[in-house]
Amino acid sequence: MDNRMDGTGALQSARCTGSDLLRWMGVSHEVGPRSDQIVFPMRRVRTGTLVTHEGAPFESLYFISAGSFKSVHTDPDGYELVQGFLARGDVIGLDGLSDGMYGGDAVALEDATVAIASFRELLNAARQVPALEQLIFLASGREIRRKNMTLEVMAAVGAEVRLARFLLQLIARQAEQGYSARRMVLRMSRRDIASHLGIAHETVSRSLTALSDWGYIDVQHREIEILDPDGLERFKRVTRGPAIKPPGGRGGATRRARVQEMARLGPGVAPHNGADGHGLGIPV
Repeated sequence: MDNRMDGTGALQSARCTGSDLLRWMGVSHEVGPRSDQIVFPMRRVRTGTLVTHEGAPFESLYFISAGSFKSVHTDPDGYELVQGFLARGDVIGLDGLSDGMYGGDAVALEDATVAIASFRELLNAARQVPALEQLIFLASGREIRRKNMTLEVMAAVGAEVRLARFLLQLIARQAEQGYSARRMVLRMSRRDIASHLGIAHETVSRSLTALSDWGYIDVQHREIEILDPDGLERFKRVTRGPAIKPPGGRGGATRRARVQEMARLGPGVAPHNGADGHGLGIPV
């Protein structure tokens, strides 16, 4: 991959090969001399910049090399719905295959890099390297699976369970890329998460605090650590949001339980929180 930059960090004559696309998508076994000779331009995308615009004519697919994006649909009343989040190995613009128009805005959540594959040129290149055509099917299948996983998240009644499922899906995707299966940084805002999960952004903060109080996670601003993955896996199967600490957490009573215990013990007596108890304020 040719990745030359000028002094401002902008990509100059940057390009990648068909082999790079195959590697990013996890099919490096298809790499060969022919795929090395097929070249695609690359683009550096600054935080907050749109790659696709909702309703614009479909022309290209964008293969994410680095960074992350959110997919946003705006309804006629101006309400913005965050449909999903994309990262390295994902492809932006697949929704344009249906009716020739992009179905949403793809907005960079951080500085990112994408390879631009004109759909017509990609199909032409696939005549030389059939595996490139398979990338379209692979990316479409992953998109369908991700939509199904979103439905699984939304099927949960309780906000805490929705958030637990969402966090586990994010960390699983990160682990698939070879990164930590315990720690991650949330590139999206609390409002983005709230829009995606169909809850208020204040509820996202309260739910993060609850999961932290119950000993499942530790939260430091946007940094999340999964403390009890097995317990969180059990918790995600709860069909309703609990008002008190559910069974299976590593420890740490909820704020409500602590208040109740303090009231029972009387003034001046501190309740026992357990070895792992902690309460964490989550900034929005």
